[in-house]
Parts: sequence; C-alpha cells; structure tokens
Amino acid sequence: DPGETATVLTFDHGKRLYVMGCTGLSPALFHPDGFQPHQQVKELLQAGNGYKEIPIDQLPKYVGDRIFLLLSDKPDSQMATMKLMNSDIWKDLKAVQNNHVYLVDATKWNYNDAFTREKLLGALPRLIITAK
Repeated sequence: DPGETATVLTFDHGKRLYVMGCTGLSPALFHPDGFQPHQQVKELLQAGNGYKEIPIDQLPKYVGDRIFLLLSDKPDSQMATMKLMNSDIWKDLKAVQNNHVYLVDATKWNYNDAFTREKLLGALPRLIITAK
C-alpha cells in the first residue's frame, strides 16, 4: 500500500540485534513507489549508517509496517532469533500481528551487488504475494 514502511532486522555476532540501514537488503526495499523506511531507519539512511545495534526492548521504535528478518547461518544468532520470535515484545508488534513478517536467508538476501539486486526484483514480489 502507498506509504507502507519496512524494516530489516538481523541477529549477528551472537545475540546482537541490528536494524539495517544503508547496506544489504534494506536499501533495495525503499523506493518512492515502494516501501518507505520507518522514521528511525530513515535517520540511519540519512546518516549513511549501514546498520545499528539496538537492544531488544527498543525494537518497537524501529519496526515498520513490514519486517524483513534476515536469518543468520550462525547457531548462536539462530537461537537469539528464535528466542525473539517467541517473546511477548515480538508478538505485540503490529507487523507480526498482521502477518507482515518475511523470514529470508541472510546469506542470499543481504548483499549490495547488482546480481543480488536483480534477483530481488523477482524474488521480493513473490515473497510478499506468497505470504498473503
């Protein structure tokens, strides 16, 4: 929908939660005719920051209408992701309640190169349509 916001999140380096800014999947989502960055993400983008580590209790301040959760291949980060997804703070997020959460493999989706961006042009619409 016009004006819908999105946020990209990931756990990395163990239990460290990051909001993605100017790197990886995040900038590929934002376009005047597409998703808009959530206000806190917009500030990351404007500052030129690739990402920002946040405490889990700050998550509601960063989450948009849709969440793209990058899944790590590291066991400790996978465990942290599962713990988050079973938490009340996660379940209380509007995007989660509206089933607007997309789980994607960080090793395939979180790159800035032209080849990945081209693949995302077809993969993103399929991901969103399939989730409905």
